Amino acid sequence: MELKKLDAAAQAALPVPPESFGAPRAVQGGKVCAAGAFVHIVSGGRFKRFPARQEALTVREGSGYIKWARGELPFRAGECVLAEGLEEYDLYGEGEFLVTILK
Repeated sequence: MELKKLDAAAQAALPVPPESFGAPRAVQGGKVCAAGAFVHIVSGGRFKRFPARQEALTVREGSGYIKWARGELPFRAGECVLAEGLEEYDLYGEGEFLVTILK
C-alpha cells in the first residue's frame, strides 16, 4: 500500500491522454468523464476514489491534500501522485485531476 509523488521524469513517461473524453456526469458534487484508461475529474471540494491496483493522479488545477489509510499527502497543480494497492483515498480541495490507470 503506497501513495507517493512522482518526479518530472516519471510524469513524462506516463501514457498520453486522449484529446476528448465522454460526456461528463455529476458525481459527488463534481463531474467525471472517462476515455479508456483515463478518468477526468473536476472536484467541488471532496472526492472519494476507489482506485485501480495502480494509478497515477495528475493535478491539473487546484491544491489540497489526499487522505488515505496511512495519513495525508498535500498536493498542488502540476504534481503527480502514484497510488498503488490502495482500497480508497479522498481528495480534499477543489481542482481538476487526471487519473491514469496503469494496472
